[in-house]
Amino acid sequence: MRDNQSREATAIGEDSADFARELTLTDITLLGVGAMIGGSVFVLTGLAAGEAGPALVLAFALNGVITIFTAMTYAELGSAIPEPGGGYLWVRTALGRSQAFISGWMSWFAHAVAGSLYVLTFGSFVTLILTAYFDLTLGFSDVQLQKGFAVLATAAFTYVNYRGTKETSFAENVVTLLQLAVIVVVIVAGFRVAVSSPQVTIDNLEPFTPNGAGGVFLAIGLTFIAFEGYEIIVQSGREVIDPRENVPKAVFYSAVLNSY
Repeated sequence: MRDNQSREATAIGEDSADFARELTLTDITLLGVGAMIGGSVFVLTGLAAGEAGPALVLAFALNGVITIFTAMTYAELGSAIPEPGGGYLWVRTALGRSQAFISGWMSWFAHAVAGSLYVLTFGSFVTLILTAYFDLTLGFSDVQLQKGFAVLATAAFTYVNYRGTKETSFAENVVTLLQLAVIVVVIVAGFRVAVSSPQVTIDNLEPFTPNGAGGVFLAIGLTFIAFEGYEIIVQSGREVIDPRENVPKAVFYSAVLNSY
C-alpha cells in the first residue's frame, strides 16, 4: 500500500519542474528549527505568559507531548512521499483533488499568517532597537517604521528565494543561528537571575496558574505554531539529499532542539 502511494505521489511530482537536490541534513534541520523559533517564540510567548503566567512552562510541555505524534506523522509521510507539496500532496494522494484543493488553500493561508507574524515581529524589534536604544526615528512614526522594515524583510527574503535553493538555505541558516544565539543569551541571563536571587524567582512563581486551566489551554493554542516547522521540512523533500533518510531525521532533530 505504501509503495503504491509513493509511486503515485512520485508520478504527481514528476509533472512539475525538476529540483536540484542540494539541501543536507543540517540545512533542513536548521530550516525546521528556524520556523519553530521565529515570531512564535519571540512574540507569542509574551502573550501566552500573560494568560498562563508561570504555568507557561506547563503549556510548552503539553505542546511537546502533542507534537510528538505530529512529528511521527510528518516523519513517516515525508519519508514515504519525498515530494514538494507536503500535506497538500498527501491529501491529494489519499483523498483526491477536491479535498486536496481545500487542504492546499488552508495550508497557504496558515503560511501567510505565519509569514506575516514573522516579518511584523522583525519590523517591531528593529523599530524598538532604533527608537529605544539609539533614539532614531528617521522622521517616521513607530507604526510607519514597523511596516517599512516588515516590507523590506519581505522583499529581501523574496529575492533570496528567487535566487535559488542554496542561497535560501544559507540565509535561513544564518538567521536561525542568530535566533539561537539570542535565545542562549536570554537563557543565561534568566539562569543568572535565578541563581543570584532565588527568593525573587520563587515569589514570581506565585500564583502558578493565575487564570486557571483556561489560561493554560489558551497558551497552548497561542504557542503551538512554534512547532509548524515540520511541514516546511517535508515540503522541501525534493530538494533534499537522500530525503527518505534525512527528512525523518530532520523532523526529530528539530523537535528535540526546539524542546530544549
